[in-house]
Amino acid sequence: LRCRLYSSPWSKPRQVTMLTRCSDCSRRAKHFPVPESLMDCATVQPYVHNCGVTLHEGRHTYQFCVFFKWHRHLRTNQLLSTDHIFRGDAVVMRIGSSTGHVVNM
Repeated sequence: LRCRLYSSPWSKPRQVTMLTRCSDCSRRAKHFPVPESLMDCATVQPYVHNCGVTLHEGRHTYQFCVFFKWHRHLRTNQLLSTDHIFRGDAVVMRIGSSTGHVVNM
């Protein structure tokens, strides 16, 4: 599935393809993302955090799933650092309004 990757070595975010696991072989199968496939530094931080984000824009509501690594020994991410320094990478995936599961961005 397509998602947006905010990687610390990059100067801008990129749309990339994340590996997923499917619940079965049907076209309507649920996709379970594997964010570890996109993030480096497994020896510094082997696990990935995740959280849900809901964005309300006028009458529209958008839901996203954010996966991230955040550790003081990871590289500073200039894409995500403003007033606070963010160390690590982040991946954003869209959640479908009708399915409640991750879908292509």
